[in-house]
Amino acid sequence: MRILSLRKNSNAFTLVELLVVIAIIGVLVALLLPAVQAAREAARRMQCQNHLKQYGLALHNYHDINSAFPASRVVLHHFTASHEDDGYNGIIGTTFFLLPFMEQGARYEMIYQDAKDGASTWPWIAAPAYQGAISTLHCPSDPNANKPSPHMDQTRQSYMVSHGDGMWHNNRADVDESASSKVGTRGMFAPKIYQGMENCTDGTSNTVAVSEAVGDANYSTQVKGGIFRTGTIHSGGVAVPGPCLTNAISSGDRTQLVSGSDTWRALLFTDGRTTNAGFTTILPPNAPSCIYSYAEHNNAWGVFAPNSYHSGGVNSVYVDDSVHFVSDTIDTGNLNDGGVTSGPSPYGVWGALGTPSGG
Repeated sequence: MRILSLRKNSNAFTLVELLVVIAIIGVLVALLLPAVQAAREAARRMQCQNHLKQYGLALHNYHDINSAFPASRVVLHHFTASHEDDGYNGIIGTTFFLLPFMEQGARYEMIYQDAKDGASTWPWIAAPAYQGAISTLHCPSDPNANKPSPHMDQTRQSYMVSHGDGMWHNNRADVDESASSKVGTRGMFAPKIYQGMENCTDGTSNTVAVSEAVGDANYSTQVKGGIFRTGTIHSGGVAVPGPCLTNAISSGDRTQLVSGSDTWRALLFTDGRTTNAGFTTILPPNAPSCIYSYAEHNNAWGVFAPNSYHSGGVNSVYVDDSVHFVSDTIDTGNLNDGGVTSGPSPYGVWGALGTPSGG
C-alpha cells in the first residue's frame, strides 16, 4: 500500500509545473492577441476598400448619365439661406448627388424636397433625411464613423474628393475669383466645375479621385480630425504647404495640433466645402491639415491631408475605380514650392497623382 501511494503521487503535477504551464499559456495568448487584432484590422481595411469601390462606382454611374462627375460644391437651388450661397460657391457637396447611386434615392428626394419647400435656412437640419447612418460612407476602422455627428446628429462621411495639388483659394470657384486669385482646376473636383473623363489626360489609372478622412469635432486638436489655423502657409502672394508640417504639430505629442479651429471635417455628409469634405495631394497621408487664417474657417483655403486609422497610410480610389493603398512615406517633392497653377506638380509622386492633366 505504501509503494502504491508513492506511485500515485509521482503522477501528479507539482505547483511549480502548474505555474510553468500557466505562464506558457499566458505567453501564447499574449502572442495571439496582436495577431487577432491585426486580422480584424485587415478585415476592416478590406471593407473600407470595398466602400471606396462603391463610391467610385457611384461616380461612374453619375458620369454615365451626366457625362461628367459632380462638382465638389454647388448651390442647391431653392434653399433660402445666404449660407447656401456662401462665398458664391454653395455648400452642397459631391456625396449628396451620389445618393441615388448608393441605394439612398429616397433620402436624396427628401433633402431636395426640403430645399424646394424652403423648410430650412440650412442644408443640414435635425431631420430624418439628414440622420441615420449610411454604411457605404463609413470606414469601419474609424470608431466614430458611424456615430451621429455632433452637429444635429447628422450622418458623417469618411470619404473625401480630391482637389489635387491646388492650394491657393481651393475652397472657392475660379469663376468667382479675380484673375490674380485663380487657382486653376488642379484636381478632378473643384467648386462649381464639372469635369469628365476627357479632362483626365494623364490617364484614369494615374489620377486619384477619392480618399479618406477622420472626423472628430470642431476645434479638435487631434491631427486626425482637426485642422490648424495659421498664416504661415501664405508667403509672397502664393500658398506654401511646408510650414504646415513644421508649425502645426505640438512638440510634446505628435498626434496633437498646437490648436484647433472651427471646422467640421468629415462630420456632415451633405457638406462640400474643401475644409470639410475635400483633400489635397500635397502633404502626405496622415500629415496635419492647415487653413489660412480667415475669419470664417469653414470657407478658408488650405492644405488638407487625407488620414485614417489604418496603419501606415490611407485607401484611395482612382478615377478608373481601382482602389490603392497610399503610404505615409509617398514622395511629396518640394513642399516649399508654391503657386502651382498649371503643368507638372512640384509635389512629387503624390502631387502628380492628384492632377488629371499635369503631364
